[in-house]
Amino acid sequence: MRTGDYYDRLFLLLHLFTTNYFSYLLGQLSCIHGPVLTNITGSSIIVNLKPMNTIYDRIGINYSGTRQADPRISAQIYSKLKDAKRIINIGAGTGSYEPDDMDLVAVEPSSEMIAQRSSKAHPVVKGFAEKLPFEKNSFSHAMTVLSMHHWENKDQAFREINRVVSESFVAVTWNPEAEPFWLTRDYFPEIYEKDKKTFSKKDELDKYFDDLEVSKLMIPEDCKDGFLAAFWKRPKAYLNDKVRKSISAFAKLNDCSTGLQKLQSDLDNGAWMDKNRDILDASFLDVGYIVVSAKVKNP
Repeated sequence: MRTGDYYDRLFLLLHLFTTNYFSYLLGQLSCIHGPVLTNITGSSIIVNLKPMNTIYDRIGINYSGTRQADPRISAQIYSKLKDAKRIINIGAGTGSYEPDDMDLVAVEPSSEMIAQRSSKAHPVVKGFAEKLPFEKNSFSHAMTVLSMHHWENKDQAFREINRVVSESFVAVTWNPEAEPFWLTRDYFPEIYEKDKKTFSKKDELDKYFDDLEVSKLMIPEDCKDGFLAAFWKRPKAYLNDKVRKSISAFAKLNDCSTGLQKLQSDLDNGAWMDKNRDILDASFLDVGYIVVSAKVKNP
């Protein structure tokens, strides 16, 4: 166990017994809350301060099998974290993009995601971006990978990042001003419309961070991480129920049968090929994903 990990766990345990003991008793008596302290084995310290119903508790089964770190994406993220002394990974999921050789603590609201983290992964705290259970300036850097659009109150989350981080914020996200790619243009335009409303624009980030830098994240044709646009050159993948179950955009749709039927038909009759010949020779594609790095504005 790393020395930093030991003190992280000790701090959290002390915090539990000093501030949450009576909430724990009340929860046990009323059956409203689960146990405050869920697990302190392995690399996990799970602090359950309130009921946590997240979309990934529903769709996250087998997530670690379909959503794996792509090394080309990892390299771009790590280049922004190379000077980090201590990192908080917010909305960490199964820990796919966490650098192994850095001091890092993960924060994740989904029990399903936490259960799929490797026993060798960094320590994880069960919690939300809007209420990070750490003292001011506990970390030099914060990172988050395709998580911000799930935060219920991004303003509060950004304030929390500024409180617990002393230097920089690095995020992989999607530009809501980008054009749709073929999947969200021709088959699921409702996904594009929803995403435009939930992903943060640059001016929103400018309110909370300084020296904002935005770089395009080009998606490889054989991307190993199965997020929404990862299969831009493998259209048949979207017909696979297992693939779609690990993509939150599909989970938010009431019914995707019409779009799937249209895609299947276009693949069968060659219409998909005819409409997308311009991308078939590409090895990478710009589909609106970006890497954002910025300096925090400490309160």
